[in-house]
Amino acid sequence: MSSQTHLQTLFTYHWRTTQRMIECAAKLSDDDYTAHPSYGHGSIHNLLFHLLRTITGWRAALETGRQQAPISPEEYTSLAALQAGFSAEQAAWQQILDTLSDAEIDAELDLINWRGDVWKIARWRVLHHLVLHGMQHHAELAQLLTDKGQSPGDIDFIFFRG
Repeated sequence: MSSQTHLQTLFTYHWRTTQRMIECAAKLSDDDYTAHPSYGHGSIHNLLFHLLRTITGWRAALETGRQQAPISPEEYTSLAALQAGFSAEQAAWQQILDTLSDAEIDAELDLINWRGDVWKIARWRVLHHLVLHGMQHHAELAQLLTDKGQSPGDIDFIFFRG
């Protein structure tokens, strides 16, 4: 399997798992959706926003070579707005992943953070980070959703058929 196909599969898993979380969250009351569990990134809404902000920020950094100002929570005040944001990101990432060669995936990049520091990092590390970051927060979301009676079911990669 090529690196490109491998990453396309992992990102498809990421997007489908995120969609499952959104579908479960849509069944919650507003109070349950916005309740702060007293740990982590906050409410289910805030955790979904964190996922969106992270994947959006890294895409912009990979496209421009420079860390950009993060998206604003004021632009994503509802689950519908987050859903639209995730849909746009999925399309943008699909274009990126469809065009990357294995050599480009393996290539080392110079990324400039907001302080102007240059990070030398292989593109594949960033791409894997995003999937694993998503996996961590999907597990947190699954716990929060399950506690509120909306389990997303098995989200293990082994059960994914993409």
